[in-house]
Amino acid sequence: MQLHSSVASRPGLVAAGLCSMVGLLLQGPDAAVLWALVGYFAAKSLQSVVWTWTGGPSA
Repeated sequence: MQLHSSVASRPGLVAAGLCSMVGLLLQGPDAAVLWALVGYFAAKSLQSVVWTWTGGPSA
């Protein structure tokens, strides 16, 4: 199963959106903002690790 190209190129935004929804449902609006930041930076870090192992982004 292949990811849509916009999702594959922006994993930080996708993770931020998902984490903010979970934070909003479980803890409220303040937590949603914090979890969005955590999700964004976690996804960007994971993306950097994958790019390191594979030799960079495939353009």
